[in-house]
Amino acid sequence: MLLAVSNIQQTIGTLKLVFPVLGGLSVGLIALAYPEILYWGFQNVDILLESRPLVKGLSIDLLLQLVVVKIVATSICRATGLVGGYYAPSLFIGAATGMAYGKTVGFIITQANSISHISFLDVASPQAYGLVGMAATLAGVCQVPLTAVLLLFELTQDYRIVLPLLGAVGMSSWITSSQIMRKTMEDAKKMEDDGKPYRGQPLETSTVQANIPAFSGPDSLEQLQVSDLCKLESSLCLNDFDDDTGDWVKKIIVSQAMRTDHITVLMSSLLTEVLSLMLDKKQSCALIVDENNSLIGQLDLDDIQLYGSEKISKIQGKEDLVVSQLCSSTDIDCRVLWTVTPNTSLLSAQTLMDKHSLNQLPVVFGHGDHPVGILDRECINIVCRALEIRECFCSLTTPEMPKQ
Repeated sequence: MLLAVSNIQQTIGTLKLVFPVLGGLSVGLIALAYPEILYWGFQNVDILLESRPLVKGLSIDLLLQLVVVKIVATSICRATGLVGGYYAPSLFIGAATGMAYGKTVGFIITQANSISHISFLDVASPQAYGLVGMAATLAGVCQVPLTAVLLLFELTQDYRIVLPLLGAVGMSSWITSSQIMRKTMEDAKKMEDDGKPYRGQPLETSTVQANIPAFSGPDSLEQLQVSDLCKLESSLCLNDFDDDTGDWVKKIIVSQAMRTDHITVLMSSLLTEVLSLMLDKKQSCALIVDENNSLIGQLDLDDIQLYGSEKISKIQGKEDLVVSQLCSSTDIDCRVLWTVTPNTSLLSAQTLMDKHSLNQLPVVFGHGDHPVGILDRECINIVCRALEIRECFCSLTTPEMPKQ
C-alpha cells in the first residue's frame, strides 16, 4: 500500500496534504458498511469477544470480512499519513481471527462429536481462541512476545490458557522476526548493488551506516553487526556524533576541517603512479585536474579496484594504463557533481554529503575550480571531537580569580 501510494504521488504529482483527506474519505466509506472497524475505545473488541451482555455475537463470515477490511483500512491510514499506531488494530484483527477460528473449530467438533460423544474432543469457548489470537497478533506485529503473554495472563487470570498462549505467541513472533530479518538483509543487498551505504529500515537504523563507505560481498553482515554495536555503545563508532560535537558543525567552516594534503593527477597519469601516490599519502581518493590545475574529475580507489577486477585481465600492456582509459569505461563515473569552497559552512557540506550519499567532497577555490583540499566524514568527525575535547580541557584548567 505504501508503494502504491508513493507511485501514485510520483505519477500524478499530487501534494502530500491531499492524501490524508483521501485516506480519511476512503476509511469513512468503508465504515459505512463495516462500522466495527472504527476505534471506539475497546468496545468494538468487546463486541467481537461477545463479552457484553445482551449483545448478539457476530457470525463467522462477518468476522472474516472484518479481518480483511480492518487490514485494508489500517493499511490505507498508514499509507496516507493517518497513522494512529498498530496496538489497537492488532488486537482487533487478532480477536476477530481467533473468534472466527474458535467458532469454526467448535462447529466442526460439535458436529463430529454429536455422533461419537467422545469427551476429550470438547473444545474451549471461542472467546479463549479470540484472546489467544489477540496476543499472537500483538506479539507478531509489535514484536513484543513477553509483553503479550504477561498482558493476556493478567487479563484472564487463568493459568489454563498459558500453554496455548505461549505456543501461539512464540510461533507468531518467530515467523514475523524471520520475515523482518530477511527483509533487512534484502534491503542491505539492494543498497550494496546500488553502491550506496545501507540506511536500513524496518528495524531502527544506526547513524554509522550513513557515514561509512558502501560495502559489498560477505562484509555486509559484518557491517550490520557493527551497526548494532554502535546502537549499544556510541564509543564503538568512529563517525558517531553526539549533541555537543553536532553543535560544532554549525560553528566552523570547511577550511577548518578539510585535508590540504590531497592527491592531484592528470588524465594522462598512469594508474600505477596514482596507486603509488594513494599508498604514499594513505588516501583513497585522487582529484583529476587539467593542465591549468582546474578540477575535472575524481578517482576513488574503489573505482580502480572495480575496473581492475572486470577489465584489466582482458587488456594488454597493463602497466601503461592511464586515468583517461579508466574514466572512459562505462562502469566508472569520474565526474565531480558536487564541490564546496573553503568558506562553505561545515553544516552545509555535511548536509550535501548526507543528501547525495557522498563520502568526500572536493574543496575548490576561485572561478577556475582550483582544488585546494578534500573534505571527508572522518575529517568532520575528528575536528568536531577535537574542538569539543579542547573546550572541555580549557574549561577545567581556567584558573580561579583570587579572592580580594
